[in-house]
Amino acid sequence: MNMITKSMENEIYLLTLPSQVTIDTIMVIFNELNEFQKIQPQPALEIDFKDVETFDSSAIALFNSVKRMGEHVVFSNIREDMEKAFAMFPLTLETAKQISKPEKRRYKKRIENYADRFLKMLGEMKEFVSLLTDEIYYMGQYLSKRKGIYPGEITNQLYFMAFKSFPIVTLISFLVGITISITSAEQLRNFGADIFLADLVGFAMIRELVPLMTGIILSGKIGASITAEIASMKVMEETDALKTMGIIPEKFLMVPRLMGITMAIPLLTALADFVGIFAGIIVARVFSSIPPDMFLKEMFTIVHLGDFLIGLMKTLVFGWIIVFSSGYKGFSVKQGAAEVGIATTDSVVLSISMIIIMDCIFAILLY
Repeated sequence: MNMITKSMENEIYLLTLPSQVTIDTIMVIFNELNEFQKIQPQPALEIDFKDVETFDSSAIALFNSVKRMGEHVVFSNIREDMEKAFAMFPLTLETAKQISKPEKRRYKKRIENYADRFLKMLGEMKEFVSLLTDEIYYMGQYLSKRKGIYPGEITNQLYFMAFKSFPIVTLISFLVGITISITSAEQLRNFGADIFLADLVGFAMIRELVPLMTGIILSGKIGASITAEIASMKVMEETDALKTMGIIPEKFLMVPRLMGITMAIPLLTALADFVGIFAGIIVARVFSSIPPDMFLKEMFTIVHLGDFLIGLMKTLVFGWIIVFSSGYKGFSVKQGAAEVGIATTDSVVLSISMIIIMDCIFAILLY
C-alpha cells in the first residue's frame, strides 16, 4: 500500500487523502481501500481530509463507500463545506450495517413479506365474513318483505343455474358413474363380490361424488359468471349508480343468485344422482350380468333416504359457497379490465378450495 500507512504508536492505519479528490483520482483511492479490506482481522483505519482542497461528487461516493466498511473506520479534519455536501446524501450506520449484511436484510424482508400477507389475508377474511353476514340479513329481509330486488330476477337466475347447467352436470355425473363402476367391478370380481357393485356405486354417488362433482362444475360455470358480471358492473361504476338510486348493490345483485342456487341445487342433485346410478346399472348389466332390478334391490339395502338428504345438504352448502365466494371476488375489484379476469380466476380457485375443505369437514363429522 502506498497511500495507507500504519502508525507504530497506536496500531491504526492512516489514509491521507490528496488535495484533489475528483473523478481523476478516486479510482486510485478505491483500489487502496479494496486492498486494505483484504487484511484480516480488519484493523482500524483513519481517513484524514486535511489536505483536501477540491472535491466533487466522487468524494461523496467515497465517503458513503467507506461508511459501509463498518465502525472501525473513522474520519478526521473534515471541513464544514464538505460536511454539508456529505449531509445531502446521508448514510447512517444502521444502513451501513444492513448493506454489509445482505443475508440479514433479506431475512428481515422475508419476515415483513410474510407479515404483510398474513395481515392482508386477515383483512380479506374480515370482508368475506362481513359480506356473508350482510347477505344472510338481506335474505331474511327479502323473505319477510319481498322487496329490494328486480322482479323476475330469481326466475332468470333459476333458469341460468338449473336449466343451463343441467346438460354438463348430468354428462359429467354419467361419465363419473361409468368410470367408478368399471374400475370397481374389476376389483370386486376378483373376490366374487360382483353384487356389491350396487352398494358401492349407490353410496359413493349419492353421498360423495355427485355433491363434489356438482360443486366443482358449478364453480367453473356459475361462479365465474357471477364474478365476471359483478366485477364488470363494479368497473363500469354501475354499482355506484345503484347506490345513487338508493339501492343496496349487495342485496340487489346477490339475493336473487342465492335464491336461484337454493332452488336449483335440489333439482340438479336429484338428476345427477339418477344419471350416476343409471350409469352403474349399465356397467353392472354389461360387465357383471347383474339385472337392473337386482342392482336396485341390493343398492336400497345400503342406501336410504337419509343418505340422499346428506348429499343434498352438502351440495346446497357447496352452492352457497360458490355464490358467496364469487360475489366477494366480484365486489372486491377496484378498477381496470385486467382485474375482472383476475377476480374471475380467483373466484373459481377460492370456490373449489373451500368446497374441498368443507367436504373434508363433512367427512369428519358424518363418518
